[in-house]
Amino acid sequence: MKAYSEIVDSEKVVFDYTSFLSASCQQHHLTFMDALKSMIPAFEMSWKSSGPSGLSDSEKLQLQALKVLSTSVSDANNVIRLLRLARTEGIMCLLITMPYALDYDQLEMITDKTDCEITFEDDNGEVLSICIH
Repeated sequence: MKAYSEIVDSEKVVFDYTSFLSASCQQHHLTFMDALKSMIPAFEMSWKSSGPSGLSDSEKLQLQALKVLSTSVSDANNVIRLLRLARTEGIMCLLITMPYALDYDQLEMITDKTDCEITFEDDNGEVLSICIH
């Protein structure tokens, strides 16, 4: 069976939110910077990516997300942060795989705060196709 990222349109960057949650829990040690970023999310967003060269856009986004997203905030707020990060990286189309579907209010909050369009790539609503305007 092919991995989901292997069958995705090459123009869209894939972000596996479930993998992020797993990786974040494995390596997360709360620091002063983490506390500051949770209070002022724009603080981290102001820095442009300085990741290693030779990585795909998906890999770069995953590395930056580990620095910006937090398991101490809601999934909707993390998706908002992820989309803002993607925009600063020049990524305008994403596929985000979620461990479960977000509810209508969460999706509305995301679209209102990020000026994006969200469609579903599966019947469960767990794979979000997002285009940032």
